[in-house]
This record gives sequence, structure tokens and C-alpha cells, in this order.
Amino acid sequence: MTARASRHSPDSKSDILTAAIEVIRRSGAQSFTIDAVAEESGFSKGGVLYNFPTKDALIAGMVGFLGGQFETDVLAARAANLGSKSPTLSGMIDVTERWLETKRDVAQAILATTVDRPELTEPFLRVKRRFKAAIAEETGDFGKAMAIWSSLEGLHFSVAHCVSILEDHERAAVLSELRNHLEQD
Repeated sequence: MTARASRHSPDSKSDILTAAIEVIRRSGAQSFTIDAVAEESGFSKGGVLYNFPTKDALIAGMVGFLGGQFETDVLAARAANLGSKSPTLSGMIDVTERWLETKRDVAQAILATTVDRPELTEPFLRVKRRFKAAIAEETGDFGKAMAIWSSLEGLHFSVAHCVSILEDHERAAVLSELRNHLEQD
């Protein structure tokens, strides 16, 4: 029998959220239960429920956790793209490319767990609103930037949800083209 983690440890919420994401990644939304998360995390069911009193709270926490990871990744990529006409949008292009390779299964499962509860995606939407405001400040052509972002969102959605007709090399070419359009006058 393994010892259960303390439900009061400073990292307990992030440990539980990391375990929840792993449950979804490995087994899909249909296997996403408090019991499965407790087993994966090493916490008792009570420990999980102490930190996330309902399954909806756990899902919202997961979405917020992923939103925080996305924001951190985009801000790091933004710093590497300060010479761009929109460093934030350039960072989003870079990060989306990586996330399509590493987090597609998580995106699929999150969609399945939030399809009937769209309000649970609010934590991620707050991140996107902050990016929208940053892009609006950075660019002189907001319409063009939003068209590029919309293309990026469509690409992400189609790949993440297995409805893309693009091969990997074609997807890379599209992302490159989006970068080129961003920098054109």
C-alpha cells in the first residue's frame, strides 16, 4: 500500500491537476472521474475533493492550469519575438505549433468534458482576452491580426480534433505563411 500525499501540501492542487491531465491524456474524457484522478495523483478521494469540491471545479481548475501553461509559454515566445510587428501573436504561432505536437490529446479531452458546460472554459478565455488586448496594442492593423489569429485557431481546432486535412509538412507551411503575413505591410 502506498502512502497518500498530504491534502494540505503547497503543491497539492498542481499535483492533482497534473494527474487529472494525465488521466485525460491516457484514457480520455470517458475515464475522467474523481476516483481516477485520486489514483493517479496518490491523493485520497477526500484529498482531491478537499482541493476541488466537484468534478466541475476540477475541470475548471484543469482548464485554468492549461491556460496558465499556455500563457507562460506564449509570454516566453513573445520575448523571443520582440522584433515582430506583433510579438504576442508571433509567440502564439510558435506555441500553437508546439502544442499541436504535444497536447493534442488533452485538447480533445477538454472539449469532450466541457461540451455541455462551456462556462468551464472561462479560465482559458480570460487568457485569450489578455492576448487580444496585447495584440490590439501592438499592431496597427487589428483586423489583419485577428484574421491571422482566427486562421491559427481554426488550424489548432482542426488538428486537435482530428478533422484536419493537412499533412504535417503542410501544417508547417501554413504556420510559416501565417508568420509571413503577420510581418508584411
